[in-house]
Amino acid sequence: MAILQEAKDSITGGCLCGAVRYTLDFPKGSSWPPQSFTCQCTQCRKQTGALIPHLFAIEPSQLRWANPSGGTGAAEPFKEFSSSKGVYRGFCSACGAAFTWRSEEISDEMELFVGTIDEKWLIGDRTEKVSSESLTEPGVFEKVLSADEGALGREICTPLAGHMFVRNAIKGATDARMAGKRFVEISQAKMEIPD
Repeated sequence: MAILQEAKDSITGGCLCGAVRYTLDFPKGSSWPPQSFTCQCTQCRKQTGALIPHLFAIEPSQLRWANPSGGTGAAEPFKEFSSSKGVYRGFCSACGAAFTWRSEEISDEMELFVGTIDEKWLIGDRTEKVSSESLTEPGVFEKVLSADEGALGREICTPLAGHMFVRNAIKGATDARMAGKRFVEISQAKMEIPD
């Protein structure tokens, strides 16, 4: 098992076009690594275009939006769509990147899509060490994968909180047995699928 790195004070992220940026803070006493999970619900799939979106469960106060206009709160291109009664999905109105899920009923928690975290936190600086063309040379790819200084990907992306909505698994595509608890729907429903 990998040794966990020291908890970070914060990590950063943003959308594809760069119009929406954020800092995710980890104040003393907050969960490290962040509680991450996967979701196969239809709405997460539709919002992201991914069969198995990956999310962090965070407190809303941990997320600081960068507003290019100098104000506070979310950047202007950040919008929310009411996907169902009292439930909101955040996205960049310029490029469409999916950011968040939140519910009025759960005011002390929101979800942040892990794919919006800056690459330097996920894979480190390895992309700067070798050209794409040289990856086809024998042994180079393995060297690149081992040179992930600063990367937290494995640590922060392991779905320790489990896998939600596995009832929507697609046979032969998304039904592979992954590490972690599996839930028919959401973990709060206590409908865990036994091993």
